[in-house]
Amino acid sequence: MDLQSLKYFQFVAMYRNFSKAAEHFYIGQSALSRQIANLEKELGVQLFIRDTRNVQLTGAGAVLYEECDLLLRHHELVFRKLEAAKSGAAGQLGIATVSNFGTAFTNLVQQFTVAYPNVKTRIDDVPFPQLSDSILHGVYDLAFTLDFEVPANEDLAQITIGQDHFVAVMREDYPFPPGESVTTAQLLTQRLIMPRHVDPPVLRALQLAARNSTEATPGISFVPNTPTAVLRVELGLGISIQPRFISATAFQGVPIRVCELADLDTRFDLVAIYRKDNRQQTLLNFLSLVRN
Repeated sequence: MDLQSLKYFQFVAMYRNFSKAAEHFYIGQSALSRQIANLEKELGVQLFIRDTRNVQLTGAGAVLYEECDLLLRHHELVFRKLEAAKSGAAGQLGIATVSNFGTAFTNLVQQFTVAYPNVKTRIDDVPFPQLSDSILHGVYDLAFTLDFEVPANEDLAQITIGQDHFVAVMREDYPFPPGESVTTAQLLTQRLIMPRHVDPPVLRALQLAARNSTEATPGISFVPNTPTAVLRVELGLGISIQPRFISATAFQGVPIRVCELADLDTRFDLVAIYRKDNRQQTLLNFLSLVRN
């Protein structure tokens, strides 16, 4: 499959418009259309439904678009490996993590790069739902995540690299009783903000408490990701339940208050996940560093 044609497809699917995609690549629309037609012929499927006003993905097109980014990343990984071999580097280690998580693992990665200076170590920001798939498909060697987010899969292994807990985070001037801790009952009187991609046990406990409450509760607002939750807190739109390490680094220039959850078990492990059958020496060296 021609990589450039795949990139053309990705941008047509993103814009839902051949003209805008052609402008992005500084090519003519007819040339772009030919590339997409050739890709459809090569794959043996129709990718778009076209009419005079709209461009829509077919079922097959939607499948390709969903996996397109991971596919392109994998091709880039192959070329990086070839480049590493050509340059005589000792090896490389690909690490996936989520935006705002990197600071929790900075010291560990720095120790590794000091111990193995000839290894090309890279860390990429990968959307939360794709973390496990990126490991299973071999796009990355290692992913940093939270223990409750690791799917049950016999091909995956994990190693604990730290512990943390969830806290309630709000603007310093948010109208809420002062104190170093907060109860479930107090929380349920406020609008809570949670990233949609996480499902910690503490959230399920809050949802159960809300269902059993005899009082009307504002409920939990789900937002697409952690940066959106951070933004809403900074705007004073509610209280977010966040890992402590995120609350210490994600908020910039806005004074916040952090309260412990007094009557809930909010602990969890920070873990690294990897494929059990990945015997790459750079990965084994990293795991050995963690264990020691």
